[in-house]
Amino acid sequence: MQSIFETGNETVDRIGRLNIRGNIIPAAWFKTVVKPTGKPNLNAIVILSDIVYWYRPVEIRDEVTGRLVGMKKRFRSDLLQRSYQQMAEQFGITKRDATNAVIELEKLGVIQRVFRTLTIRGQQMPNILFISLCVDCLVRITYPEQADYTEATDIGGGYPQNEWDVSPNCGYGIHQTGETVCPDFGGGHTQTGETDTESTETEHNRDYQYLSYQAELARFREQIGYEAMRNDYGDSRKLDELVGVAVDVLMSDAETIRVNRENKPIGVVKAQFRKLTMFHIQFVLKCMSDNCTRSRNVRAVMITALYNSVLTINHYYENMVNHDFESRGAKGE
Repeated sequence: MQSIFETGNETVDRIGRLNIRGNIIPAAWFKTVVKPTGKPNLNAIVILSDIVYWYRPVEIRDEVTGRLVGMKKRFRSDLLQRSYQQMAEQFGITKRDATNAVIELEKLGVIQRVFRTLTIRGQQMPNILFISLCVDCLVRITYPEQADYTEATDIGGGYPQNEWDVSPNCGYGIHQTGETVCPDFGGGHTQTGETDTESTETEHNRDYQYLSYQAELARFREQIGYEAMRNDYGDSRKLDELVGVAVDVLMSDAETIRVNRENKPIGVVKAQFRKLTMFHIQFVLKCMSDNCTRSRNVRAVMITALYNSVLTINHYYENMVNHDFESRGAKGE
């Protein structure tokens, strides 16, 4: 005799016994979170599902009776802290795609970017991204057929609400300053919070990865005299690209990295990058500017050029000096 807990289909019954948890994507989002063409904005949809997951409360139950005794949020701060790089790595998209998706969600009104300056162990970290979730807008895009549905929350019609909330440098993102974070702050989980998806847990347990990136970026810029070089260059885009690649290498947790068409231990490559100075960066920028050969993998060329510059810069300038002396001798100077 078939049990009332069985459907008669073995696959359906087995699926029913699985405890599948984690991000949820309502079907309505494929019609309400769309691109200008009217097609679903898939990147924005999956990122929004992750943001909503982190804003869903966690139940706290008594270990003995199992009775619900309270609710807790999953993150430490008052807002969820995420970085574009974290989102890109989690969902297998580029950082630019992740950034564009977040901006589109903000234009839709369902989230708001808040950029804060944090003080970590006495060092200021600017432009740390936090994300606020607008529940009213979330309700509207999730239940579009219930246009009159409202909750007992402030109905503001999305973000930003005031002209002075708009940051001229970061789109709609609001800037806040002066927040201090204790030295043992790790970001992400609360002590009672529990992650349902393995990938999400991995992203939020990387010792506050985005702050680490900002710290490494600031340290490397100081190492190479970034501000001085930036003033020398009218267009700093190439400089910024080179710096970005260098910091990515210094932040990499891969075992090896490809340099000079062979895989080198990441520790060896990082050691070379720690030796880079203003003169090495200028040398690489000049060499790349003089190079007319088309490269299919520009990033690989940059990494190799930075690595080799530490080994070859002295020979390069010695060769330049010798050439200059020979030229003057030929001219009888």
